[in-house]
Amino acid sequence: MIGDYYRYVAELGTDQLESVKQGALENYELANNSCQSLNPCNPTRLGLALNFSVFYYEVIGDHKKACELGEQALSEALEKIDDVDEETFRDAKSIIELLKENLSLWKEEDGQIHDL
Repeated sequence: MIGDYYRYVAELGTDQLESVKQGALENYELANNSCQSLNPCNPTRLGLALNFSVFYYEVIGDHKKACELGEQALSEALEKIDDVDEETFRDAKSIIELLKENLSLWKEEDGQIHDL
């Protein structure tokens, strides 16, 4: 959530933009490292991947890294989706759809549509 806060501040624009970007990046990386022990379908882990990829795309402007993060999370989740309970499946499915939508839009914008 701290990473999200910094991302929102960075999206608004500020005279301390580089500091805000760095704060977001540090906190997203910390959260990302902390959640690696969670199942790839865990809604918290998927939501973090979604938000972290949006940060890279919208704030940092690194479209390649954004797509890599989103694709990795999507791939890992789809590998394990059949192994989770119904509630986790429902929650994961909605975030997976958002990841797919973002990747599709981003690749279309960058002129590199591939099958997801």
